[in-house]
Amino acid sequence: MPKVRVFRPADFAGDIGAPDLNSFYPVLLAEGDSWFTLGSIPAHNLLEGLDFPTFGAVINLANPGDTIADMRRALESGACLRRIDAWASEFGRFVADSAAYPLSAIVLSGGGNDLIEAIPHLLKRDIDFDALDPAQAAEAIDAEALAQFDRFLTDSFAGIVGFVRDHGGPNAHVPIFCHTYDYPTPNDAPARILGVRVGQAWIQPKLVAAGVPQRLWVPLTDHLIRHLAATLKGLRLEDFHVVNTLDTLVRAQPGATGESGDWENEIHPTRAGYKKLGRKLSKAIADELGLQEKEGPVA
Repeated sequence: MPKVRVFRPADFAGDIGAPDLNSFYPVLLAEGDSWFTLGSIPAHNLLEGLDFPTFGAVINLANPGDTIADMRRALESGACLRRIDAWASEFGRFVADSAAYPLSAIVLSGGGNDLIEAIPHLLKRDIDFDALDPAQAAEAIDAEALAQFDRFLTDSFAGIVGFVRDHGGPNAHVPIFCHTYDYPTPNDAPARILGVRVGQAWIQPKLVAAGVPQRLWVPLTDHLIRHLAATLKGLRLEDFHVVNTLDTLVRAQPGATGESGDWENEIHPTRAGYKKLGRKLSKAIADELGLQEKEGPVA
C-alpha cells in the first residue's frame, strides 16, 4: 500500500522547488514530541509508519522533548521555552494563514513528556514505598496532584484545539487526532547515537531519585500511563479524536539496557514498533475521512 511523504517547514521556504501538496491525499499537519521525530540515531518515528490507500503527505512541525504545555503556551504568548517563537509562526503559517493549504487533518503527539516531568510531583511525600505491595502501587500517587495534572493537560489540549477552531481560517474545522502512547518499562536504557549511550533514561532516574523500589516501577508507571490515556480519551473537544495505542507493542524486559521487545530504548519504540502504532493511527484517520482505495490524487 502507498505510504506517506514527510516534509519539514523548510521544504516550503521558497516558491521554487516547494512540494505540490495537490499531488497528495490526505495532507496532514503533525506537531508533537519525539514519537513524531526521533528517540535515537538513526532516527525513525511513528509518522513513518502511517499507511493509507492513497499516497499522503505530512508537514511535520514536531521536535524531541516538546510538551503539550509548551505547544499551548506558544499560541498564547509566542514566547516561552525552547523553540516556541518558531513553532508559533510555523503553526500559524500552516493552519491559520489565509493562504494556508486546506489540510485533511491535524495529528498531535503530546502528554507523554508532561507526564514524565510531573512524576516527582505526583508521588506522595509521606509514604513508605517499601511497605507497598505492587498491586497497591497506585496508592503511591497523590490524588490531588494527579487531579491538578489532569486539569493542566486538559487546558493545554483545549488551548491548542481552541486556537485551530477560532483562528484556523481554511483549517478551522479539520479533524484533530492524538494517540495514547503505550506501556514503557522503566529501565536504564537511554537514547543512543550510532550505538553509543547518550545521557540517561527518562523515567527510571526519577523513580530512583524518589526512592521507589524496583518492584514498584512497572505497576506504578503502568498506572500513570493508563491514567494519561483515560484523561486523553475523556477530552470533549470539537472533532477531536483519541486513538487508543495501549497494548500495541511488545513490552521491553525489566533490566534491559538497550533494544528489547518493540522498544528502542526506555520510552521510544523501534521502527517495527512505530509501524504497529502507525497502522492504528492511519486506520483511524482513514475511517474518519472516509478514505477508500484509489480515492483522491495519487503521486
